[in-house]
Amino acid sequence: MKTKYIALYTVLLVFSGQVFAQSNALSSSPYSLYGLGLTNDIGTGKINGLGKSGIAIPSSTFINNSNPASFGAIPKNAFFYDFGFKGETNISAEGASSNSSITANFSNIGIAFPINEKSGFGITLIPFTSVGYTISGIESYIEGSTNLFNTTVEGEGGINDLKMNYGYSLTDNFRLGITASALFGKITETETNYIFADSYSSILIDEDNRYSGLRLGAGFQYDIAKNLSVGGVVNLPAILSGDTIGTTTISTDVTTEIFETDSDLDDFKLPLEFGFGLQTTLQEAFTVSLDYKKSFWDDTNQSDQIGTFVDQDFFGAGLQFKSTGNQLKFFNRLEYRAGFNYDNGNIEIDNTRISNSAINFGIGVPLKRDTSSMINFSYSYGNKGTISSGLIKENYHLFSINLSLEGIWFQKRKIY
Repeated sequence: MKTKYIALYTVLLVFSGQVFAQSNALSSSPYSLYGLGLTNDIGTGKINGLGKSGIAIPSSTFINNSNPASFGAIPKNAFFYDFGFKGETNISAEGASSNSSITANFSNIGIAFPINEKSGFGITLIPFTSVGYTISGIESYIEGSTNLFNTTVEGEGGINDLKMNYGYSLTDNFRLGITASALFGKITETETNYIFADSYSSILIDEDNRYSGLRLGAGFQYDIAKNLSVGGVVNLPAILSGDTIGTTTISTDVTTEIFETDSDLDDFKLPLEFGFGLQTTLQEAFTVSLDYKKSFWDDTNQSDQIGTFVDQDFFGAGLQFKSTGNQLKFFNRLEYRAGFNYDNGNIEIDNTRISNSAINFGIGVPLKRDTSSMINFSYSYGNKGTISSGLIKENYHLFSINLSLEGIWFQKRKIY
C-alpha cells in the first residue's frame, strides 16, 4: 500500500510542475487584459460536455469540483483521479481585421477518496484565471515634441486554484460540504516603447505581479426523489493581496540603464457568489442538468483602468444519453452529451458588457467494465464580446480531454 501512495505523490508532483511551467499558455484572448484575466471555464470529468453544469451532480463516478457536497457520495473503496488537457483555437475580429491563435495545456489535476462510509475528501489544482494577450502598433507623440514612439504591451500568466473539498452525507439523500481554496499566481506584464528620433532609443518595462489569498465556500445536495436532485453552493468574498517587482531598462545608441522597483499592489476583491442546480432523469436513459450562478461584483466597488466590474449571471444546461441496453456491450456503455452555457460578463466597457456563450458536445468512453474509469472528450464552440463600440469579438473552438480514472483500494482479492 505504501508503494501506491509514493507513486501517486510522484505523479502529482510531475503534473503540477507542468501546470505551473506552462501556465503562461493558458489563454490568448485580448479580454484577459482586464482584472486578473479570464476566469477559467473548464471543469473536471464530464462537466465540460454538459454546459458547465454540475451543482446537483454527485461525485459517485467521477470528481465533480462544482460542489463540495458531492464528495459525500464517493463510494467506499473508490479512489478517483482526474487529469485534464485542453486546446483552443481563437479568432479575434476588430473592424475589418482578424487574428487567430492556438493554445494548448493541462487544465486540471485532481484526486478524491472516501474518508469513511459517509464522507469524502478531494484536492484539485486548476487555473482560476488565465492571461495571454499582445497589443502592438500603438503610436503616439512624445509630449512637447514631434517625435513618435511605438508601444507593444504583452501579458501572460494567471492565478491558480488549489482547492480542498470535504463532503458529508447526513442521510442517504442529503449531503453537505465545505471548500477552501488557496489562490496564488503571477501575471507578467511587459511594455516595450521604441522611440524614433534623431537617434534610436527604447524603454522596456517588465512587471511581475504576484497575488495570493484564501477563499472559503460551502454547498449542499438533496436527492428529492430517485430521479430528481437539487444542489446549492456559496463562495464567500475574498481578498487577494499582491506585490510587484518591476524592472525598467532604458537603452540608447551608447548607454543602457536599468532601474528596479518593489512595491505592494492594490488588493483585488473577489465577490460573494451563489449558485443553484438541478438534475433529473427522464425515461432512465436521459439525464438533464441545469445550473444558475450569480457573482456580486458590484459590491466590490472595483474598476479596471478601462472597464467597470458589474454583477455577473451564469446559466448552464446539459443533456446526457446512456443506453439502458445490455451493459456488457461496449457501445451501450458510451455516454453522449450536449450542453449550452451563457454568462453576461463581469466587465462593462462604455456601457457594453463582455458576454460569453457556447454550445458543447461530449462523449464518455469507458475504459474498464468493473470501474467507472472513462475518457471524457468535449468540444465547445463559442463567442465572446462584440465588434460594436470599437470592441473585439472572439470566436473560439475549445477541445478538452479528461482522464477520469477510478481505482478500487482496500479490497480483498477473491481466490477461486
